[in-house]
Amino acid sequence: MRFRVLGPVTVDGPAGPVRIPGAKQLTVLALLLLHANRVVPVERLAAAMGGDERPATVAALQTCVFRLRRVLADAEPGDRARIATYPTGYELRVDEGELDLAVFRDLVARATAAPPTQAIGLLADALRLWAGPALDGLAGRQLAQHAAALAEERLATRELHARVRLALGQHAELIPELTELIADNPLRERPHGLLMLALHRAGRRADAVRAFDDAREILVEQLGIDPGPELQGLRQQILRDETAPAAPRAARNDLPGDITDFTGRDDELRRLLATLPRADADAGTAVLISAIDGMAGIGKTTLAVHAAHRLADRYPDAQLFIDLHAHTEGRAPTTPAAALDTLLRAVGVPGEKVPETLEARAALWRAELADRRAVIVLDNAATAAQVRPLLPGASGCLALVTSRRQLADLDAARTLSVDVLPHEDAVALFARVAGEEQVTREPDAVRELVLLCGYLPLAIRIAAARLRTRPAWTASHLAERLRAGQRRLAELASGDRSVAAAFALSYQDLTPAQQRLFRLLGLHPGPDVDRYAAAALTGRPLDEVEQLLEDLVDVHLIGQPVPGRYRFHDLLRQHAHSTARDTESDADRRAAVTRLLDYYLHTAHRADGHLVPALRRFEVELSDPPEHTPTFAGPSEALAWCGAEHANLVAAIFHAEETDRPRILCQLPIALWRYFLTRGYTHDWISTHQLALAAARRVGDPQTEARALQSLANVYWHAGRYDESIECHTGAALRYGQIGDHWGEALTLTMHARVCDQLGRYQEAVERHTRALTLFRLVGGRSGELLALTMLGSVCDQLGRFEEAFDHQSRALAIAEELGDQWSRSIALTYFGTLHSRTGRHEDALRCCAEAVALCRRFGDRRSEAVLLTNLGAANRLAGRPGQALDHQQQALALARQIGLHRVESRILNELGLVHRALGRLDLARADHEQALAAAARTRDPMQQARAHDGIAHAVRHTEPDVAREHWTLALAGFVELGVPEAAEVREVLGG
Repeated sequence: MRFRVLGPVTVDGPAGPVRIPGAKQLTVLALLLLHANRVVPVERLAAAMGGDERPATVAALQTCVFRLRRVLADAEPGDRARIATYPTGYELRVDEGELDLAVFRDLVARATAAPPTQAIGLLADALRLWAGPALDGLAGRQLAQHAAALAEERLATRELHARVRLALGQHAELIPELTELIADNPLRERPHGLLMLALHRAGRRADAVRAFDDAREILVEQLGIDPGPELQGLRQQILRDETAPAAPRAARNDLPGDITDFTGRDDELRRLLATLPRADADAGTAVLISAIDGMAGIGKTTLAVHAAHRLADRYPDAQLFIDLHAHTEGRAPTTPAAALDTLLRAVGVPGEKVPETLEARAALWRAELADRRAVIVLDNAATAAQVRPLLPGASGCLALVTSRRQLADLDAARTLSVDVLPHEDAVALFARVAGEEQVTREPDAVRELVLLCGYLPLAIRIAAARLRTRPAWTASHLAERLRAGQRRLAELASGDRSVAAAFALSYQDLTPAQQRLFRLLGLHPGPDVDRYAAAALTGRPLDEVEQLLEDLVDVHLIGQPVPGRYRFHDLLRQHAHSTARDTESDADRRAAVTRLLDYYLHTAHRADGHLVPALRRFEVELSDPPEHTPTFAGPSEALAWCGAEHANLVAAIFHAEETDRPRILCQLPIALWRYFLTRGYTHDWISTHQLALAAARRVGDPQTEARALQSLANVYWHAGRYDESIECHTGAALRYGQIGDHWGEALTLTMHARVCDQLGRYQEAVERHTRALTLFRLVGGRSGELLALTMLGSVCDQLGRFEEAFDHQSRALAIAEELGDQWSRSIALTYFGTLHSRTGRHEDALRCCAEAVALCRRFGDRRSEAVLLTNLGAANRLAGRPGQALDHQQQALALARQIGLHRVESRILNELGLVHRALGRLDLARADHEQALAAAARTRDPMQQARAHDGIAHAVRHTEPDVAREHWTLALAGFVELGVPEAAEVREVLGG
């Protein structure tokens, strides 16, 4: 695909031009292209699409994006999705070389780093990409602003191209083009200067002076101002015919000393140095600006100073440093005028020659650097506005700007966001400061220390320095001190350096609303937040909170690892928590956390309503219902939310336990059991429900106690802990009986019957399922009746009672259709498939099992998917398709092991052994069945133990007949005890 914005907005696909119907779609496409491979917020797109005064609705924007996505998909073969959807906006994905704007900027960047002989061709190629004014034909304030900015880029590139041509001696040829450029841009001084220089170097000195007079006349007439110092200085040089270079000036180096123990940052240095021109490039082709941002203590200044020292030979005329004091205790940020006074004096301008006004100082500063190669470190900047007047002009200079704020509005800057150190670099830094012997003596303690420091360079340096200056301390002792919770920040202080103090300076610069959000985020018990959770914490409107979150990202007080989710650095989290503790009242802190926990409870309960199985639900009790919550269109979105919030939800439950909130403990775990089930989170399922059970017993809530016991019984069954499962089932049945909840009692019976089934107690399983079925029908519990019929049909199948099994599964399938319960339908279908396979109807079996797997995957139920896959594999094997069967069994085994579904692992292994036997791989078959035997013994599954003995016997019958007979004897004993039809087959083999 080819996308163009440098001229009319167009798209070309493999088959030719792509028609984008409608101005609105073209507007949205243009804005997405201008921010290619970045997420564009919904609000910005809606404003551009609908017009500046009346933005489009979100629904209208969604429709527009849908149509645009379809147009692009139709134009490009394959199934690639060009437009990605995120919670906060949309992203158009463009590959390298597909977008003319990106190609243009790449060519210009390469030209600035190349010698004039190469740069001239690169710039010519860049300018040829323009087919007219950018975004030609599109209206609207947003696009007009972008078009103006792109026009400025084009003009700057034309000027750069002219300077390169001048450097190559193309003076005479350049004069007509510069004359035309001035006619189009009469108020821009730089083209006038280029024309003067071209005329002078072409031997037309008088015309060069006349060109200055023409420029002055235009500026005076239209703006009422005289030409600036650069143009006037050039006129004086032409009048004096100063064609020889000026006498060399003494170099100035104001850089702080380089850090002798500088460690790591290889990637960052490579990125910085990659933007620089070659050492032999022309000195006056471009100014380079690198903005280095990051959180307090991350090492921005250290990196900038180290880079400047490394580049001293590249910029020999001056190496300058100035602290702009954006975050210095007791000092206001340095004004641009004051900074320029310091910088001008540093390059030799006498104090009496420094102008009074900011504009005049900035002009003189640019003139002083016009023919110098200088690197300037502008450290600790507050804003882009503070920095702009301090930047060199069109010169061979480099400006390195450091700031805790992302200076996205600093034009033409190459930004570099600095993160914490990688683990190995963090250990190396600690060793260099504290001494290598510390790492050698206690490597594990040092690894823990850098982790406790959050890999933050300032924290590591302070901790290492404390250890170095205290000979009696060991790394283990220091780690123990740092491990002491809220004491960690207090420990990370040494002399005038303190991590907490550095954070406090960042906090002080926030607005009151930003400070409050920062504090309250420190009360969040989980690892990250989204805008909804932040809105719940603060009780503020969603849009306001989202902007505040982005503000905190801009100043590096929180991070944004993925769009829409925000995360603290560990030490900043502690600082926020301490600040909240010292600032907010106990009542306000508890109220904020209550709002947050109620948000999680409310939203988890709503998500649970979309998950499976669709059995009886309970209503939640909220003390402070949330105003803003995400919406779920179906199971996939509900599961996605649960997955994104998993760690937060579990943390919320444990926080409720720590802070004595039984209302949350009795409800939130119960709202999450279906999610834990479908995703296979056995440990979280058990630990959270044990807390729910204990809380219910503390407050005397028999209904919640019964629910928790029932859920624990379920997870213990999945985990193969059958004694505990039976104990919990018994307790749940007792509680349900005491409160007269027949529905709950029936569900407990049928779940208990599943354990009996697993243990081979088939008759007991039939009796319990039958009793449950009666109770469900008594209370009108159709979904429960469906479950009991399905499970009862499965037991009858294993006992060889196929007609009963078909009858039960048919009734279950009919109820699933009646209720529209597709998940239960998938379970009934797979059991139908098993029945069809066992009765020789292989095509019907394959159809049922394949449909069941497809339905299950739609709901994201990974536990059921593992079982259904092995059923599908068995159907393929019995249908004479061992290749497909092998693939399905391998998928089932991998999934079961991934989610810890131990109770079905032996069954899958037995099925895998049967597939390998069908493929003639008897050694593999024997190994599979031996693994199945061991797994079945661990999970006390007599049916799979007997099947494993039978499988081993078949695998060795020709090579080790005595061993085979022994295993068949054990298999027969197992099948006879279970009362299943497989016993007859083994008897026949042994009899033969």
